[in-house]
Amino acid sequence: MRRLHILSIALGTMILIMSSGCKKYLDVNTDPDRPLNAPPGAVLSGSQVALAYVLGGADFSLVTGILTNQVDGADRQFAAYQKYLLVADNFSNPWGTIYQNAMNNFVELRKAAEEKKYPYFAGISKVLTAYTLCASTDVWGDIPYSDAFKGLSFQFKSKYDKQQDIYKTIDQLITDALKDLNTPTSAAGTLPGSSDLMYGGSTAAWIKFANSIRLRILIHQTKRDPNAAQKVVDAASAAGGLISTGKDDAQLNFLNDEKRANPLYQFNSQRDGYASYGASFLFTQMEALNDPRTDKYQPGGFYDQISSPVLYITSYEVNFILAEAHARLGHVAQAKSYYEAAIKGSFDKVGADIGGYLTETGVSFDDATTDDARLSLIMTQKYYAMYLQSESFADWRRTGIPALVSKNPGQEIPRRLPYPQTELSYNKDNVPTGITLTSRVWWDQ
Repeated sequence: MRRLHILSIALGTMILIMSSGCKKYLDVNTDPDRPLNAPPGAVLSGSQVALAYVLGGADFSLVTGILTNQVDGADRQFAAYQKYLLVADNFSNPWGTIYQNAMNNFVELRKAAEEKKYPYFAGISKVLTAYTLCASTDVWGDIPYSDAFKGLSFQFKSKYDKQQDIYKTIDQLITDALKDLNTPTSAAGTLPGSSDLMYGGSTAAWIKFANSIRLRILIHQTKRDPNAAQKVVDAASAAGGLISTGKDDAQLNFLNDEKRANPLYQFNSQRDGYASYGASFLFTQMEALNDPRTDKYQPGGFYDQISSPVLYITSYEVNFILAEAHARLGHVAQAKSYYEAAIKGSFDKVGADIGGYLTETGVSFDDATTDDARLSLIMTQKYYAMYLQSESFADWRRTGIPALVSKNPGQEIPRRLPYPQTELSYNKDNVPTGITLTSRVWWDQ
């Protein structure tokens, strides 16, 4: 798949800053001990765009959408994905973009920001690192981190961290980021401002994003930790709050410009017919409920217009997490409240009219009279709401909801992505062995 040279993309008035700043930045990556010379805002902008392109593009959202029966693969490698033929060669580009164009830049930005005493840049870089680590480890399991980011001479020789240790790292990054982001503005030095393409430098918004990431990693551990649901409820009262309204959503918006367009828009425009939308298991289930969101999910709808945002964590995801946690604890009234708020948030996000949907048979929370039925209802509706978001792949693996049927009879649905060929070729001594597509990551065991 063609690699998008996203670090040279300019967004709005950032075009001159990014095109010069990113070149300077790439010049310093060869020496891990050398300070960051590019303007921190240029590095932040370019890295945010890089992350959105890889996580919101075909390599993540469509592949995991195929694995969760939200979309179907129809041509070229996507027809192979439909049969669960996921090969290492096809995942070198997303791995490389994540490590070289996103996380490496976040880590170097953090180091430079801490040295220059720019705590807001440091805090934002930590939140983005935490989010990217979570998205990466959730599909690959053990991944490099503690031994990575030491300059180009080391980029293919990094040891792998266990997923449970990656999760501890994510939690610590969030804790450290919150400390940075709570620094008084008078002591914050250079401010991100408009170079922050997600929140315009709003530390209050980044704090909500950080707290919401923590909820996600806690709910992921329901198989491993019997207290996970209670920990979610406890964490929901964190200082600074959570992503609770659409205006708080963690996302990156794109421009009405063919060269700076949403990655799925670009994919569908350039590779028409590679993926098939509208006839998958998800659509048949939603159409049986007369769910009006299906019209918004079709090509040209909410998710793949030229300026559509790439979503990271939304208010409706947070509400679904809280609904699940309360349901697991037997808090029926709270679970219902968050469940209905989550569905409303999903409808609002894509611009669909909810009408009387919440009282429909198969949707009404009151019709679910057991703990298992309530959990099934919550996770099924979350599956509908999280269309083309790789978090659905995590939800299905840890809950088994919905009950998906293999698209390739006699073969299990994959539970992870393969390690990329670049790692197998250049870092084979460190890549975990004995791993297959159906091997379970740590929190899935």
